[in-house]
Amino acid sequence: MNFKFDKDTVIIVLVGCLLMGGWLIYMPKYQAKRAAEYQKMLETTQQNAPAQQTNANPGAASVQPAITDANAGQPGHAAETAAENVSALKETKTLTLENKLFSVTVDGLTGSLSSAKLLDPRYKLKDSGEAIELFREGAYRTFELKSNPALVPVSLDVKEKSPLSAEVIRKFANGLTLTQTFTLPEDNYMVVCEYAWTNPTSAAITVDGLGVRLAGLPQVKDLTGDKVYSERLNVDFCKVGSGMPDSADPQVKSQEKFDKKTTCGVPVAWIGSSNKYFASLLFADDNKPFASAFGERVWKIPAGSTNEKDLYAVPSMTGDFGAVTFAPGATPVKFSLKTYCGPKEMARIRALGSSVMGVMHISYYSWFEFIARPMVMLLNWLKGLCGSYGVAIILLTLIVRILFWPVTQKANSSMRRMQKLQPKIKELQEKYKETPMDTPDDTARKKAELNQKMMELYRVEKVNPVGGCLPVLLQIPVFIALYSALDSAVELRNVPFLWCTDLSRPDLVGPTLPFALPFIGQVGFHPLVIAMTALMVLQQKMTPTTGDSTQQKMMMLMPVIMLFMFYNLPSGLTLYWTVSQIFSILQMKYGQIAAKRDEARQTSKPQKA
Repeated sequence: MNFKFDKDTVIIVLVGCLLMGGWLIYMPKYQAKRAAEYQKMLETTQQNAPAQQTNANPGAASVQPAITDANAGQPGHAAETAAENVSALKETKTLTLENKLFSVTVDGLTGSLSSAKLLDPRYKLKDSGEAIELFREGAYRTFELKSNPALVPVSLDVKEKSPLSAEVIRKFANGLTLTQTFTLPEDNYMVVCEYAWTNPTSAAITVDGLGVRLAGLPQVKDLTGDKVYSERLNVDFCKVGSGMPDSADPQVKSQEKFDKKTTCGVPVAWIGSSNKYFASLLFADDNKPFASAFGERVWKIPAGSTNEKDLYAVPSMTGDFGAVTFAPGATPVKFSLKTYCGPKEMARIRALGSSVMGVMHISYYSWFEFIARPMVMLLNWLKGLCGSYGVAIILLTLIVRILFWPVTQKANSSMRRMQKLQPKIKELQEKYKETPMDTPDDTARKKAELNQKMMELYRVEKVNPVGGCLPVLLQIPVFIALYSALDSAVELRNVPFLWCTDLSRPDLVGPTLPFALPFIGQVGFHPLVIAMTALMVLQQKMTPTTGDSTQQKMMMLMPVIMLFMFYNLPSGLTLYWTVSQIFSILQMKYGQIAAKRDEARQTSKPQKA
């Protein structure tokens, strides 16, 4: 194909430069505006921090029980049972439990998990090799009690029952005693916490707004240092009897909108907070679900960052039991909660129940989720067969392309037939070409006649002018879902393949240059991206054209645009695109050979006659 630097090319290049220049001018102003808005949020959050630590979320007032005490003023009321000289504990006792997959630190003073570290080698920090700590000292901890007023511990005992079990016994100023038993399974990211409340006093004790908090997760790039291509934080909760959870984006600027999205005034089976790769979930007892739930959040700037635009919200949830009354006597009131704090591996999340699958959030666009999930399941199944995620990606790509072989083949065939009709189409366009002497009526008449003649030509030649587009459009949702599946699969993290050290990171070979470029970012040599771009150029040259020179030039610019957009793409995604391009070229070549063979057969028939 001859590529001339003519007027059309100049226009295309200028438009591209204007768009890029406009982007570079607009984006800094837009980011500065967003940074100012987020900074204002941060200042507001810091001012309200003490209230958020002890009180319910103001936005959840509609579902919080009124602060009442039916026993107030009666003889033997709980407030009178606490010794006047008893002071609240200030020092805590901690204990660490560990199984094959993770370790958790139990904090006695709050009766919660203050830390959770992943021990699987796949979930180590990439630079230091240390264990990823999903949550640490912060505003919210899993199993931490919330009430109004707060329960004040006056005595504490923490002891290890076994390497996988610990017991925390606390006595509170209002007279209640709570025994919590924490248990880890051998091979799961689950912690079970059994609560046993006793009221040794002679009067009933009511605790208002009794709730249990869930530890929220920060974004992956702040948590692990991973350079993720895209990320979305989520708050999820599932109503009792519902098969699907409700989800909310915690990054919404309006606190009112956040409260509205994350407040639920009906019984809730479980609550959750998740980022791209990991999930923190809290499940209520089947016999005692949360009466309601509400979201909370704190605004955070990543460690080492001084740029306000990096500010983001760490979301959490609280499951609320409402006002709970404990009758006097030695019989304990028992219920059990369990938490999952670990990677969003498809098999493990599926084992938690069908309703929990909603926390996967594989596709950024939720309407592709129903296709993306089977893609991840198929990827894991293929890995089980071949033993390599790299090979599994190749096989998954080939399976999808083979399934769409008939559709793609029909599209290629339609484009070839359209290409053969170009001389006849040009004749018609020349015959009905407008001239300066034409009146508006003449112009309208010529356009109508041209359209009529072209439709007749398509009918006679049995060609659909959009036949090459519709089959391609049918494939787009599947390819987007496959792209999302590979981008979100935590199973690919720290997994090498060929020269790629990590399928969730770009396939960098050698050092990077000491500067970054707009759109591309850090500059280094990525063989898969270069190969993908070269294959796209080859495919464009092989693709049948319609004779429109402007369209041809635009299509030839596509590989360059893709190079800029996806230069730092995770190597698992780039591997998918590269294999897909190879398959497309081979299919196109096969179609050309088959078309020539059919033409030869058609021309040979009259000779035999």
